[in-house]
Formats: sequence, C-alpha cells, structure tokens
Amino acid sequence: MFASNLITDSVPPLKLTDTCGRALVWMDELRVNALPVLDGTNYLGILHKTDLLKPELKQTTLRDADIKLSKVSVYHNQHVYELTKIATINKLDIVPVVDDDNHYLGLVTVNDLVAYFAESKSVYMPGGIIILEMGFKDYSMSHISQIVESDGGHILSASVSATKNQQTIEITLKIDKVDLSRILAAFYRYNYNVIGSFSQSEFNDDLKNRYDSLMHYLNI
Repeated sequence: MFASNLITDSVPPLKLTDTCGRALVWMDELRVNALPVLDGTNYLGILHKTDLLKPELKQTTLRDADIKLSKVSVYHNQHVYELTKIATINKLDIVPVVDDDNHYLGLVTVNDLVAYFAESKSVYMPGGIIILEMGFKDYSMSHISQIVESDGGHILSASVSATKNQQTIEITLKIDKVDLSRILAAFYRYNYNVIGSFSQSEFNDDLKNRYDSLMHYLNI
C-alpha cells in the first residue's frame, strides 16, 4: 500500500496569504496539531500549532510571520509503513504527500492510518489470535503456516515485533478459526512458546472498545 492510496481531501492546506489566526482556528476545528503550507501547488512545509499561540501573530499572514516550517512529508510512492514511522517520530496527526517535484498531492491523517491497519490486520473478521515468542533464528513463517493449515486453519494476518530480549521476537497471528484448541495443541507438540491466545468471543468486544477509545483520543 502506497501513501498515495490513503490521501484524503478532508483537511485543507494553508496558503501564504492566510493569517496565523485563521490557521489556528482551522487546527482547532479540524482537531489537528499541524497543517501543510503551500505556495501555489508547491509544498513549503508543515506549520505547527505551537508556533501560532502568540496573540500578536493573529492578524499576521503566514508569508510575513517569522515562523520556520518543518520540512516533513512523504513521496506518493512510499510505503504506508514509512508514512507511519514519520508520523510517529514527528508526533503528527497528519502527513503531507508530495510528488517527485515536491508538488502537494494531499495528506494522510492518523485516523486513516488506524483504519487502514485495522482492515489490513483483519481486525473485524471472525477468528482467533495466537501469540508466539521464539528466538529469531528459529523463526519460520512457512513452518508456522504449515502447523495452522494442517489443522484446517488459515492465517489472515501476521505481525512480528521485537521483545526486550534482542534474541527473541513475538509473532501475533490472526487465524480464521474461533476454536483454537487443535491449533494450540499442535504448537505445543512442536514446542512453540505460546504466550497468549484469544478467541473471537473473548477479544472482539474489547478490541472494538480499544479501537473506539483510540479514535476518541485522536479526535480530542
């Protein structure tokens, strides 16, 4: 998935002729902490809300205000993972997307990213979750898939994350079966370290509540 696939037009960019007061009002209304600034179609950078809080700037245009813009953006053909990294590192609600000539194409919001990952990780599809921990040298997705499929299941999504121990990793599997007992038994037979498992009935409501809480937090 490329950044260009998640572009939204729900958040408008700012122009150099806009005042700092207007920019602040827009950020408050849109509930974002920054907005992109354009000169025509050329992307100039991101204006942060914290730079607009001086009362004397209210009637000053962005062209005349002595505010340094952050040169943060992603190219249209960069992967959504890179977009997520940039949003996280810079603590942004939005990430501008540009073409190869630095022309502004639009932006991606954190809400869009959350929705994308919820869909890509099969959050709303029926099934169960199994979490494994293993040494990185022992990791083999083909073997894990073989175990799941030998008991009639299919992996809908999988993610790998680091642990505090640099020699081990954590694998989270979303599987298209609610009853995980046979698959869990197979993992135990192969001496996999299962550190957690959840059936649909156990985690679905909690997951939805967590997702709704996150979306509420992002909109505060």
